Amino acid sequence: MRYKTLDFSVYETPHFNLHYYLENDTLVRWLAKESEVWYELHQQVFRDTFIRKNPIILYANHPEFQQTTTVQGEIGVGTGGVTEAFKTRVVMPVMQINQQTRHVLGHELVHAFQYRVLMEGGDSTRLENIGNIPLWMVEGMAEYFSIGKKDAFTAMWMRDAYLNNDIPSLRQMTENMNRYFPYRYGQAFWSYIGATYGDTVIMPLFKATAMYGYEMGIRRVFGYDSQTLSNLWRNSMINAYRSLPVDTAVKPVGRSIINTGNSGRMNVSPAISPDGKHIAFLSEKNLFSIDLFLADAETGENIRKLSSKLTNEDIDEYSFIESSGAFSPDSRKFAFSVFSRGKSKLMVVDVEDGKQLLLEAMGDISEFANIAWSPDGETVAFSGLQNGYSDIYLYNIRTKALTQLTNDRYSDYQPAFSHDGKYIVFSTDRVSLQSDSKSVDIPMNIAIIDLDTRAITNINVFQGANNLNPQFSADNSQVYFLSNSDGFRNMYRYTLAEEKVERLTQYFTGISGITEYSPALSLSAKGDVLYSYFRDNGYSLYYARESEFTPVEVDPYVVNFDAALLPPPENLGVDVVNANLSNFNLFQRIGDNQIASVPYKPNFKLDYLANSGMGLAVGSRYGAGIASGIQGMFSDILGHNQIFAALSINGEIYDFGGQVAYINQKSRINWGGAVSHIPYMSGFSMYDIRDVGNGDEPILDTYIIRTFQQQAEAFGAYPFSRNHRFELGGAIARYSYRVDRWWQSYYYGYGGRDKIENDEAGQLFGGSFNAFTIQQVNTSFVGDNAVFGIAAPLQGYRYRVGAEQYFGDYNFTAYTFDVRKYNRYQPVTVAARLYTYMRAGKHENALYPLFLGYPHLIRGYESSSFRNSTGSFNFNSLMGTRIAVFNFELRLPFTGPEKLAVIRSGMLFSDLNLFFDAGLAWNSDSKVAFRSTPRLIDSQVNPTDPSLPAIETYERIPALSAGVSLRVNLFGAMVLEPYYAFPFQRTDVQFGTFGLNFAPGW
Repeated sequence: MRYKTLDFSVYETPHFNLHYYLENDTLVRWLAKESEVWYELHQQVFRDTFIRKNPIILYANHPEFQQTTTVQGEIGVGTGGVTEAFKTRVVMPVMQINQQTRHVLGHELVHAFQYRVLMEGGDSTRLENIGNIPLWMVEGMAEYFSIGKKDAFTAMWMRDAYLNNDIPSLRQMTENMNRYFPYRYGQAFWSYIGATYGDTVIMPLFKATAMYGYEMGIRRVFGYDSQTLSNLWRNSMINAYRSLPVDTAVKPVGRSIINTGNSGRMNVSPAISPDGKHIAFLSEKNLFSIDLFLADAETGENIRKLSSKLTNEDIDEYSFIESSGAFSPDSRKFAFSVFSRGKSKLMVVDVEDGKQLLLEAMGDISEFANIAWSPDGETVAFSGLQNGYSDIYLYNIRTKALTQLTNDRYSDYQPAFSHDGKYIVFSTDRVSLQSDSKSVDIPMNIAIIDLDTRAITNINVFQGANNLNPQFSADNSQVYFLSNSDGFRNMYRYTLAEEKVERLTQYFTGISGITEYSPALSLSAKGDVLYSYFRDNGYSLYYARESEFTPVEVDPYVVNFDAALLPPPENLGVDVVNANLSNFNLFQRIGDNQIASVPYKPNFKLDYLANSGMGLAVGSRYGAGIASGIQGMFSDILGHNQIFAALSINGEIYDFGGQVAYINQKSRINWGGAVSHIPYMSGFSMYDIRDVGNGDEPILDTYIIRTFQQQAEAFGAYPFSRNHRFELGGAIARYSYRVDRWWQSYYYGYGGRDKIENDEAGQLFGGSFNAFTIQQVNTSFVGDNAVFGIAAPLQGYRYRVGAEQYFGDYNFTAYTFDVRKYNRYQPVTVAARLYTYMRAGKHENALYPLFLGYPHLIRGYESSSFRNSTGSFNFNSLMGTRIAVFNFELRLPFTGPEKLAVIRSGMLFSDLNLFFDAGLAWNSDSKVAFRSTPRLIDSQVNPTDPSLPAIETYERIPALSAGVSLRVNLFGAMVLEPYYAFPFQRTDVQFGTFGLNFAPGW
């Protein structure tokens, strides 16, 4: 959803149209020039040029980027940018750190080149060829081209794989993307290819893979199979990491208090209380969401969940990727940043009971992170992103005063107070941006700001390395921080008075969070140290005392990135990528006269196109027929306006149907309209005796009834949040009919076709077949925060409460009430639904009655399963103008992912369910009774033929069933639910009945 309307302007450069709304023209022009540099670098490897300007859509921050309309679906906190295929639009936010913004731009522009090479590279490839390329190839190439082979963070991942004897083959990377992260392993693979064979081999391999798949592509380019290349790459890593001068058996300092044994695999953003008694951290321990947990610092025992987005609707998402919270000085409150209503907000909770004490936006600062609490208990500091620049801010909780502490183009990040409240230490790129560095990297140094004078002092340590997460020691004499100065990721300590640097850890993997910029270190006021240790593809939290570390003094001016180089360390082939990245700042920037302001042009183009295949039938008794369909979606560059069009046929010329719809989603209110012509076909067969030319004879008649709906509609929706919205709509529709009778002689086989007039059809079947027009208005209130599991929701709620008013040739009102609740008690979910739909008013009986026996309502009562239609409870007992349903299920994830399902499976994904269904169908004049067997109310002589059995009227009673089902998720394409139900009200089945439902769980 969109919380505010953004008005974009456009800058045109030689190769790009940059769409922006930031008022910071200096930053926008910097990015326009950066994009042209990236273009020149990527062009040298792709050997391709853009024949048309490529769109770039720039958002001011990540919360507003998550509201983009350029791509379908939700964008998570961890998505740095997106490049979509059809228009090759690069969509990205300004990041909190200049280096990240530069990197994401370079990364996404690689994807733009990839799509263009496939679409515009001649007859050999098309866009669908992207399906032949594994994700690790696509994303790994984007990482390698924008970072290169010198990457301490990816090298840490690769050392971890070596340490655990888990260096994957290319097949394993392709088939198990959850374990082998495509970005990191793909980058390492392309680094190996570039260093070993030269960067000039990358494009031949990419194109061959697009045409033939990676296995055949490797064989055609290198002459040997993919397993051989896997082994060569593996041996290269083993040889490189075997010789590193770091002991792989070194145990982490302190005790592992949070790990996979008592929490999840991803335990990040650690914070320790000032008194050293408690820790707070974010974890996916409960599988379905990242939640905030409180634990004992000594034992790691989980005390409680401090906060959860599943139970707190003020939280759209935690800022968990590169942010952490902080305890108050008295250790009784905890502050952290959350995404809420389209921006970052400061949330404070009570540590004792988790009660929310504060939820506050920080003025115009839409994104901020890394909270630090001052010793006086009144002020918090944070790094905030406003108008493209990241600075340090102070917020007084008591007075609500917001103060900007730094104000410049530099990225100021991860602030921490001294324990006397006089200083703040933070990471910044000011030294790097003030230097004459040629490299693409913009590393972070450490600085201290005096809160009285606002004077900033840079700490001259490990220039060129990333020095992050600074924290004052308990006595304020030292600053602890994390650095990759030796190619690893270790903890260091800087003594302020002596300007001395000591290395406190020397780990083969490293101290790290989810990204290199994630907080991974926290100190208490009592000398306690809490840090996040990366090992075995997971994050564990370690607790130690300052005195437990063994300091080793190191030279603060020496930086060595040998261990940060991805194997092999030497380059044997043509090195284009790394040479260019090393000289990134030497490339000529375009001048301001090459950046022109141009008007926005919608440029409606295709977003999506699909067809349903084609079928043709000739020679049947029903003549020739055709079945086919096509649908497409079009939108403008920003995605504010969408047009959907569909056309299909299933039978004769009368069976053509189509729809055109328009949706406007520029503002918070989504609105649109549609016009459609849709034919509905039904029919049945019956025997008759009549004269078709040879006297009276038995005839098999098949009646085909077509109902044509021509409709124009308008609709709108106003979302209050991501979980609740209000809907309003209206429509006018005309319904008409065509009835055809296909007849065939029972004895002689000849036949023909007659068109039945509507009046005759009404006499034959009862009712009216005259055309009618009906108008309707509708309104609904909708809510949904359900968490979907394997084949059905497993936690949360859903509801819809609505009303529709019909008028015109028929007048009645329809009401909808649908409430669903899912409570998870691991590993079982208890699910319940209460649903009713009712027609009421003058013509409530005019339309076809509602049917209760569909398996998505109640199971065991499908119309096709009834063996007779007589008795007190029969098929007709399930029809009426009003229906009500109650469902209760116990859902058990049966086969699937290891931590979710009972039986681990990588192919079969299913839920096992025990269910109880109850439903009631009735009319306004029905007598309803809650009994197991209905009683006879009335018996009347059949008015059409007194000799026929009398017409009996029975009470309407609930239809009950219970049974077991297995919902199977067929690779995300559809969900099948075979089930066995015991329908208690049916007398035509002795035991139960099998059935099949084609729908996900309600």
